[in-house]
Amino acid sequence: MRTRKLFLNIMIVSFVFTIMAGCSNKVTPPDASSNTVSTLPSSSDVTSEAPSEVSSAVPSAVSSAAPVDTAKTLLTQIMESAKKGKIIDCEFPVKTSVIDDVTAKWGKADKTEYIASAKGTYATFSKQKVAFGFNKGAQIFEARTFDSTLSTITLSKAKEVFGKPAYTSTTKAEDIIGYTAGKEFKILLVFPKADGKTDPVLNHYSVLYPDGTVNTMADDPGRQW
Repeated sequence: MRTRKLFLNIMIVSFVFTIMAGCSNKVTPPDASSNTVSTLPSSSDVTSEAPSEVSSAVPSAVSSAAPVDTAKTLLTQIMESAKKGKIIDCEFPVKTSVIDDVTAKWGKADKTEYIASAKGTYATFSKQKVAFGFNKGAQIFEARTFDSTLSTITLSKAKEVFGKPAYTSTTKAEDIIGYTAGKEFKILLVFPKADGKTDPVLNHYSVLYPDGTVNTMADDPGRQW
């Protein structure tokens, strides 16, 4: 009887301890009124940074271009065209063209005259501001232009760009300087006579094919300039 009573007491004590252990392992939910601060930032706490402004100290990419030397550019064009037997803005080269090529495209010349000192006949086309000298075989040996763009070229500038002239001539009204352009052609630049006060401006120029002025039948060596 005593043994049974002892066993019941042990069972009761074990039961009590089991209940107490179970209660102590329960998770207590957080109090809604707790002052615990969330570790995640709110949207109001996030600030967006504006792109940094470009420093005003950075130099502008746009730089001022050097001024164009119009006269030098034109003189260079004149020389390059002359080496091909041409004046600027004209499709008819001396040596390989005949006057009929010109009249077929431009029509009849406004004026035609023979100039003995120049060794040929000259046809003037006023609209194009061009004149051609041709020999008895109709071969063009000289092309002359009075283009308005030539007024940008002064006598001193021509000498600066082309150097010392290979030929010079002076009349009462004109100063003429000449340069070679390759092996076959020559350039003649014609300026109003210098007065010593101003720098003369180019009036006209021509490209000459000297061999086209030779007349072997008349024993005439032709022109060199």
